[in-house]
Amino acid sequence: MRKLLDLDKGEYGYARRYKNRQILLMFVIFSLILSDVLVSLLIFNTRKTWLIIIACIMSIPFARNFVNYLLIIKAKPLNDKEHKMADELSEKHGFIMAYDISVTDSEGLLFYPCLTVYNNNIIAYVNDLSGKEKKYTDYLKKCYEEGLKPRVCVVDSFEKFEKEIERLNSPKDLQRKQDLMIAKKLLTLGL
Repeated sequence: MRKLLDLDKGEYGYARRYKNRQILLMFVIFSLILSDVLVSLLIFNTRKTWLIIIACIMSIPFARNFVNYLLIIKAKPLNDKEHKMADELSEKHGFIMAYDISVTDSEGLLFYPCLTVYNNNIIAYVNDLSGKEKKYTDYLKKCYEEGLKPRVCVVDSFEKFEKEIERLNSPKDLQRKQDLMIAKKLLTLGL
């Protein structure tokens, strides 16, 4: 149970936990706003009090959490069967898989259910590409770090994912450090 509460970005289940946390925060803040307004009306019989100013200020975090919830609601994380397949690939080829990676931009959110950074390559799995492969690929290119320009590949099946991994050589120690730098940059791009 403790593990479910302490999920970090990149771990399986993060998107679900983030979505639930946003709903809970919105409910709590909305309750505070509503009670603040009701107290103002019941005690002072007017809305022209300093309590209304507090309610207005509390609406800012409410709006922020509401927008974050609207962004993440479109995300479709891996189901248990797909997660098991991804873990098997990770164990078979010896790479670390990152889950529930979101990339936010002015146009909205792109969600990568799982991806890996392996030997200067970013290989991502997206359930439903539907003609958006270039968009998903271009956003991942934003993780270029200090002169590192990894090859980016976005696939829509685990068979293609495994073929891309099999084409690569095992990384050397220096490359592992560079892969870690790229992965850290990826984790900072979204929600």
